Amino acid sequence: MSAIRANGLVKRFEATYALDGVDLVVEEGEIRGLLGPNGAGKTTLMRVLLGLVRADAGSAELFGRPLHSGGPEALEQVAGFVEEASFYPYLSGRVNLELLAELDGGVGDSRIEAVLATAGLTDRAGDRVNGYSSGMRQRLGIAASLLRQPRLLLLDEPTSGFDPAGVREMAGLIRELSAAGTAVLLSSHQIGEVEAICDCYTVLRSGKVVWDGTAQQVRGAAPAPSYALSTSDDRRALEIAARSPDVAAVPSPTGGLELTVGGDGLDTFMFALGDARVAARRLEMVVSPLESMFFALTGGPQSGPAPSERASTPQPAAAGR
Repeated sequence: MSAIRANGLVKRFEATYALDGVDLVVEEGEIRGLLGPNGAGKTTLMRVLLGLVRADAGSAELFGRPLHSGGPEALEQVAGFVEEASFYPYLSGRVNLELLAELDGGVGDSRIEAVLATAGLTDRAGDRVNGYSSGMRQRLGIAASLLRQPRLLLLDEPTSGFDPAGVREMAGLIRELSAAGTAVLLSSHQIGEVEAICDCYTVLRSGKVVWDGTAQQVRGAAPAPSYALSTSDDRRALEIAARSPDVAAVPSPTGGLELTVGGDGLDTFMFALGDARVAARRLEMVVSPLESMFFALTGGPQSGPAPSERASTPQPAAAGR
């Protein structure tokens, strides 16, 4: 049974369509990244799925339960938050969780301590929330979401305000939850963040799903990734690149070379540099396959033909499931 099955969701705000016929399926244990530029409809979709707003048309089921006609039971074992989680600022993190737990039917003290530890807040649990940083409030939001041991977790920009170490911790936690069977729908502007943990992706643009597929399909259908390369002899490296059919290289304004590489061309090119005794001093991916896909679909930097126009797999989700 799917954790989420939404069909044709529509949400209008006056003359603006925030959602325009959105289909979405999230399977149990799946980590799905929800991507799109500002105004694409990501947060509105999250609000609909959490029962915070009602769609104007379409339907959604959570574990087979109708969302808006199924009553409160439709959200059993579903948790999450939209944008920044809100709490009583003059109460401690622990007391906020105790109040939330009481409203939700109550949990034991051990569960509260467990989620505080999971979120990395044990040492600050007794402090007032108004003294928390933005990242700490997000951590408290994660702790609150885990109180009910959800089977479906909806997270909208959960690592906002996190430092790099915190982002890695959150990625590890999400992977652990997924391994235990929890489905996660993760909305983020940080493509590198979702690329590291997601099994599949749904891309929104102007309220419509413009692409839907697995991480493997992204790699197969995305435009070629881009790299920054510094060598011991950039002039010679350019000459070698000109003879490599899957490599396009140009001098970078900041020094070194900019490469666009298709297929297995990178390995062949790097071997050719070695054969010519040109040392590769730095090689860094600057636009990943997912970023290339995102830009192509949303009209951002390095946009080009949409991948669905260039490959038979996957098919655009707008065509239906």
